[in-house]
Amino acid sequence: MLKKGGDMTKREDLTPYLIEVIKDKERRIKELKEEIRALSFLIKKERRDFQYFQRKIEREEEKRKLTQRGEIISSLLNILDSFEGAKMNFKDEKLRKGLELIEKQFIDFLRNEGVEEIGKTGEPFNPNLHQVVSIDLTNDEEKDGKISVVLRKGYKIGDLLLRPAYVKVYKKEVN
Repeated sequence: MLKKGGDMTKREDLTPYLIEVIKDKERRIKELKEEIRALSFLIKKERRDFQYFQRKIEREEEKRKLTQRGEIISSLLNILDSFEGAKMNFKDEKLRKGLELIEKQFIDFLRNEGVEEIGKTGEPFNPNLHQVVSIDLTNDEEKDGKISVVLRKGYKIGDLLLRPAYVKVYKKEVN
């Protein structure tokens, strides 16, 4: 027996009150669990969004660096063209060999930087990599649309085109 306000109250009289308090606490626990689940979902979503944002920033930074490298290397390609032209004009064999050695070192440097030469005779013309300077007519169907002559080499790093190859392309003659 318990005292309540000076009166003696039976345990049975408190049972409905305690049951209601317990139900109320259980409802509150359920609400808090739902709130925790919702907040947990939001935290995970924000974490995923942040990771996506980080990866996007990293990709943009890599692209910016590649573009800057490409700009620098593009300006060096004119020097390579000058070497090619110069070695053709020298009669002195020793001087020409010296230029060829420097040119080879330069080409090795470009390869180490990931630069690829594009535009080879006989490969299919690709408007994304080649610039047509002129057309060579042919009756050979297999040559149609293929490069006949490379007038100036093209270069790229990965997917970044540094400069297109200047080419002549075979075109099937229409009779």
